[in-house]
Amino acid sequence: MILRLPFATEKISFLTFFLFGLTISAAGQTLNLPSETVSLGQGNNVIVGSVTGPDGQRIETRIKVKISTMTRGDVSTVTNENGNFAFRGLASGNYTIIIDEKEYEAVNQAVDIVQLRGAPGGTYNVNIRLAPKKGTETKPAVVNTDFVGVSKIALDSYNRALESAKKGEHQEAIRELQTAVTEHPEFMLAYNEIGVQYLKLNELDKADEAFQSALKIKPDSFNPLVNRGIVLVLKKKFEEAEPLLRKVVKIDEKSAVGHYFLGQALANQGKFDEAEKELVLSVKLGGEAMKEAHRILAIIYSVKGDKKKAAGELKTYLKIAPNAPDAEQIRKVINQLEGAGDSPSDKAKPSN
Repeated sequence: MILRLPFATEKISFLTFFLFGLTISAAGQTLNLPSETVSLGQGNNVIVGSVTGPDGQRIETRIKVKISTMTRGDVSTVTNENGNFAFRGLASGNYTIIIDEKEYEAVNQAVDIVQLRGAPGGTYNVNIRLAPKKGTETKPAVVNTDFVGVSKIALDSYNRALESAKKGEHQEAIRELQTAVTEHPEFMLAYNEIGVQYLKLNELDKADEAFQSALKIKPDSFNPLVNRGIVLVLKKKFEEAEPLLRKVVKIDEKSAVGHYFLGQALANQGKFDEAEKELVLSVKLGGEAMKEAHRILAIIYSVKGDKKKAAGELKTYLKIAPNAPDAEQIRKVINQLEGAGDSPSDKAKPSN
């Protein structure tokens, strides 16, 4: 899905905006964006992965993830604060995702990328649930209070749903999760996961309803807060999304995703100065994974009349995503922006 960014204010020159002809990718559809994206520079395919703990919840510490290739050997990255990672620039071939942490069973997951000649690159999703290492003493775990009081029937349904979700069986996952909340109506995590599955199916209204149910149970829970904020941005309810996303970045000031979507919500309301600060911060925190922020910043700078900065943001974007579908169009826009910097008097001067 592609999300266009039509600024919600009559004071903006829409002629200036539509000069770009740019679209903003709805990266939030996957909810969590990797903090580091490592490029192997061989092709235009991407492996996007998520790592969760044995209980299916995100891990507080960053996990080292390696990708093994026949041509490049092992290339490493780390998960972000949400347990996500990504490798891009991948050509057709056989890859292995490797995780080797002391307290967990080793992971060796094969990913085969097949790309026909002339076909566009694809995104390959990998979901990894870590298992405790067998035969070793484990340190006392921090009890997740969200599971306290949940019956075995509800918990089993929840775990089956997570397994179905890993296979891309979103409808089956939703059915299991609905069983879980019927058995235990205060199961906040299950409601949040229902929202995630509906969001992956692009059923935004149902996703929003599920996240609201989760927040009724636990109003300050980070995951349903940020997830509902993303849904509201995708639904173009920017004024409603703003206070929610401000709460998100107050809870976790290092959330690149929170700052990115807050920046989108603010930009769409014409609050460009605030939006700029949030988007710049999202790039600082999230690095290349926040590449779409550069496109929005380019639009903001163009509207403000700073063509040089706008061109600079688009150049940065192309460095990160040189194979973007509209790369050639962006290059033309950069030339237009840089040409707009010439004064009429300079253009009128005859050459010697």
